[in-house]
Amino acid sequence: MIPALIPPPDARIQKRPILHPAIPSPYTGANQPKVIYVSTTTPFVSVVKRVRNLLALVEKRSMGNVDLVNSKSSDKQRLKAVTRKEKEPEEVLLKATNKAIEKVLGLALYFQGQQDCRVRLRTASVGVVDDIVEVKKPKLRKKVDVEVGGNDHELDIGGGEDGEELPETQIRKLSVVEVGISLR
Repeated sequence: MIPALIPPPDARIQKRPILHPAIPSPYTGANQPKVIYVSTTTPFVSVVKRVRNLLALVEKRSMGNVDLVNSKSSDKQRLKAVTRKEKEPEEVLLKATNKAIEKVLGLALYFQGQQDCRVRLRTASVGVVDDIVEVKKPKLRKKVDVEVGGNDHELDIGGGEDGEELPETQIRKLSVVEVGISLR
């Protein structure tokens, strides 16, 4: 892992927001992940309600259209259509970084206590980009007379350019906790 750059006194690090992909509609199919990004200010109860709503839509979508009355198929085929289960159940994902990890773990514990939910935890790291911004300060210059080897020299101290260029950006790693919640 690349260590974070410590900026010189005439620069500061400005953090960019974490980039997220566009959140798809909750009515899209199982091929689109249902993601809820949790921050430290996200209310606990509203996340619980969002997850429950998404799980209800997942359950509704998994049932599909099965016509038990006006069907031309046999009873065995209709029963298979009703009891057909997918290999991997569709999940609602909760994602959090840094201080919000505690909140998402609390949500995972809440849903783990529910009889109809299965919870899976995953950890990862994500790279984020920070900008290094120069801060313009008035440069103080001081001239000092120094005698070296019998010769007098005038030195310019402070405020000078040291020729070292600052990078414009840096990459740092953040820990991410992802909680997958699905119906049993």
